[in-house]
Amino acid sequence: MQTISNQKPSATKSDSATPGSGNSELLQLETWLPYRLFRISTRVADVLNAFYGPKYGFSRSAWRTMAIIANRPGASAKEICQAGGLDQFSVSRAVKQLVELGFARRTSGRSDRRYAAIELSESGWAAFTEISNVAKRLDADLTSAVSSEELALLDGILARLDNASAGILARGWRGATEPVADEPGAPAAKRDA
Repeated sequence: MQTISNQKPSATKSDSATPGSGNSELLQLETWLPYRLFRISTRVADVLNAFYGPKYGFSRSAWRTMAIIANRPGASAKEICQAGGLDQFSVSRAVKQLVELGFARRTSGRSDRRYAAIELSESGWAAFTEISNVAKRLDADLTSAVSSEELALLDGILARLDNASAGILARGWRGATEPVADEPGAPAAKRDA
């Protein structure tokens, strides 16, 4: 019977041609920045979801949609998709859920019946306010782990990372497979640009 170990086997000469050896190491998920940010946000989102899910009966997508509508009253489904990083199907289901539960209302456009402005109802505003208060306390708990100076520095770093991630999205995965201008093998025009 073979046992499986979490220990990394010691390298031998025959291992030099295996993936992950040499200068190009395999991705370590625990140290990959996008994964670290994902874990932090998921943990906090799980706690918040444990509050609003049972109390108000709506999904994470509905909560995110509600938060966007609260900050952009009269937003269309397309605007909600763009602001929340959600697909059209998720937004459609979230809006439907919020409307059915009485937390939002949809108003069709006068000239284009396909366009609908979505706003929170009175009960939607009450729910949003209560959930926001819990969310702000969770944010305060999280940010209390760093000093105000570190938090200000982090805010600037996150703004730059947000812009960088927008560039990554615009280039797509193919952009990550092309040589960077400073790397050996990059086309001369790109290096000099």
